[in-house]
Amino acid sequence: MKTLDILSLLIISVLAACSTQGSEGTMANNEGVEMTSNCYIYASEKDTVQMNLLRLGTKVSGDLTYKFYEKDFNQGTVEGEVRGDTLLVNYTFNSEGTSSIRQVLFLKQGENWVEGYGDVEVTDEKVNFKNPNALNFNSTLILKKATCKN
Repeated sequence: MKTLDILSLLIISVLAACSTQGSEGTMANNEGVEMTSNCYIYASEKDTVQMNLLRLGTKVSGDLTYKFYEKDFNQGTVEGEVRGDTLLVNYTFNSEGTSSIRQVLFLKQGENWVEGYGDVEVTDEKVNFKNPNALNFNSTLILKKATCKN
C-alpha cells in the first residue's frame, strides 16, 4: 500500500472513530465512497478475539487483538482489502516485546468472519500463506458482529 493511502486511511479512521461514538456507522466521503465502521468479537470461557474494522470502498484498516488462554497476548493493527467475501489483511502486532507482521485471511459468513488457517512461509520478515486458495475455514472461532466500544 502506498504511504499516501495508509495516511489517508489513518486520518479517516480517526475521524470515523470520533463521529461514530462507539457504535457501528456508515458515512460517505467527498467522493461518494461508502465508509463503514464495524466491530467483531469471539469470546469463549478462556479466549477472546476482537476486531474493529473501518472500511472505505474495498480498503480496510483497524485493530485486531488475540487473547488466548496460556498463550502470548497479541495486539496490533490490520490493513488490507475486501475481495468479494474474503478479507485479506496484514496484521502488524506486538507479542512479548517483539513486533511482527503476518498475513491474515477471513471468510465472510453472514455478518460474521471466520479466520482461515493453512501452511505459512516467512518472506522478508513477514509470515504469508503458502497457498491462500487452500486455507481451512472450519474453525469454531467465529468473529460475530458486535457493538463497538470505545
